[in-house]
Amino acid sequence: MSKALLTKRDRKLLTETKKIMEEILETQEVLADRRLVDSIKRSKRDLKSGRVLEWEQLKRELKSKGKL
Repeated sequence: MSKALLTKRDRKLLTETKKIMEEILETQEVLADRRLVDSIKRSKRDLKSGRVLEWEQLKRELKSKGKL
């Protein structure tokens, strides 16, 4: 009995399917973590309301407080 070889197209499809499945599993993990979901929601509200700092501002602020 000869082994059936996967075509290049088959391998590509399997690789893409694996990637999608991994993304789905990661999404399920995130959604199962109530604290993380709440944190994401708070972050979105902060962005909408403008409660954010530019990277350089954040570094200056942390340096001035001795935290960087």
